[in-house]
Amino acid sequence: MADGNGCFKAQILAVAILVSTYPNMIHAQSASPAQQPLLVAAGSLRQAMDDILRAYQEKGGQRFEVRYGPSGNLRKEIEMGLKVDAFASASVDHTEALAAAKLLGPSKEFTHNDLCIVSRTRLAADTSGLLRSLSVPALRLATSTPVADPMGDYTWQFFRNAERSQPGIYQLLDTKALKLSGSAAPAAGNKPPYVTAFEQNQADAYVMYCTNAVATAKAVPGLHTVRIPDELNVPGAYGISAHSSSAEGEALVRFVLSRDGQAILEQYGFH
Repeated sequence: MADGNGCFKAQILAVAILVSTYPNMIHAQSASPAQQPLLVAAGSLRQAMDDILRAYQEKGGQRFEVRYGPSGNLRKEIEMGLKVDAFASASVDHTEALAAAKLLGPSKEFTHNDLCIVSRTRLAADTSGLLRSLSVPALRLATSTPVADPMGDYTWQFFRNAERSQPGIYQLLDTKALKLSGSAAPAAGNKPPYVTAFEQNQADAYVMYCTNAVATAKAVPGLHTVRIPDELNVPGAYGISAHSSSAEGEALVRFVLSRDGQAILEQYGFH
């Protein structure tokens, strides 16, 4: 028994010496395989960013794990400790705030998106006609959720812009708006909430990004799309930032800003 204890102690001593002498080797042998770099991105970027990531890999870049969701919620997760290699937000305000807090590196504005309205019946394209249509009490107007999702923030700015053209309409639109998206990311495999809203007869009109409007109109036959007039529209400025310690994240940001990355975004209606 004494001999067994002595042998066990000798083994423990040998392991301790090995760990202190070759710590990196021990860590490499015991650690799980290296995780893929993580990109979190606005849900409105899903199709374009999937194509960008494929093109990035074809150019020799590493494969990224990617998670889409409302940008405001993703920002909160990063502020609460989520470690990401890159963040592509539908609002440059979020990436600038994270850069200022030293949670991410410099923020870069990389694309823009406008607001459109998709509806069951054709809406007027001019300012007064459009606001008159939206003011109809029976019209169910769907929106995204402010704060959680920049598309909701841009929509409420559109309401404020409308107030300047037609006093009193802000309160009307703010009250009637149905926040049907933006509070959380759709579950994997689910249809976009904009499509579901029309298929399940939850709304008569929906304020959304023009890029989403194209996909929604394709998915649900018979819908109509109108771009909100310039004097009321709120072009969304998208921001992207990498973690300062992630070379792969910084490489992806450079690719998104490159001619190849920008060309893919333009194919999906970004500008």
